Amino acid sequence: MNLEEELGRLLRDDRLDVRARPDAIEVVVAGARRARHRRTAVVGAVTAVALVASGWGVSALGGSWSLPSVDPAVLPTTTTTATTATPAGGTEVAPPPHTVVETVTVMVTKGPARPDVGYGAVKFGMTAPEVAATGLVTAAPGGECAAFTWTSEPGTANAVLVAPGQGVVRITLPAAGRTSKGIGVGSTLEQVKAQYPQGEPTHGGYQVPMTGDVGWMYVFALDAERVVGIRMQRLTADCAQQGEQR
Repeated sequence: MNLEEELGRLLRDDRLDVRARPDAIEVVVAGARRARHRRTAVVGAVTAVALVASGWGVSALGGSWSLPSVDPAVLPTTTTTATTATPAGGTEVAPPPHTVVETVTVMVTKGPARPDVGYGAVKFGMTAPEVAATGLVTAAPGGECAAFTWTSEPGTANAVLVAPGQGVVRITLPAAGRTSKGIGVGSTLEQVKAQYPQGEPTHGGYQVPMTGDVGWMYVFALDAERVVGIRMQRLTADCAQQGEQR
């Protein structure tokens, strides 16, 4: 008997038959289900551990989970903390203060108006530089008051006197000068009185107080009852040592 015949005999032997159980199919299916359930449980457990470690809440290990609930009325906030640097000396440095803008109101009080009284461009109250700026006078040696002569008549001493703090206090008219009423050098005393009846005689002259905002007067120097000189003079002047005041 050769090999092939021997194998055929063995395969045909009834003693080698394996008879299947009547419930073999159910047993195999049940085993497959158990295996699948075990695999699902293992995967779910591993996933749950990973989610818990990352801050997620697992609601069920059977494969269903959800994100943590968020209160819709509470919005996330960001808190910024300002720190103050402390130098090596240990003294805390305060933060810089806010910029303060201050508004200062300055009240400017307007001084009294300067009287428009004088001869030509030279007025009472003008300062020495203002008088010099008129171009009508030349500075001359003075004493307690600054003195000027008329440029056209350099021989007239103390023609214009400027007192400290008062400005121009005396103006002697040049020889050709006349008052607003036409009185000048050469006019008679009668003519002066006719134009200025409110005046009064003085030693060697005639003086006429003038009305207005500034206290001043005319002083007419007389010789043989004729005018030989005219000056306009403030009632209060500090130039007594520089020629006659009255």
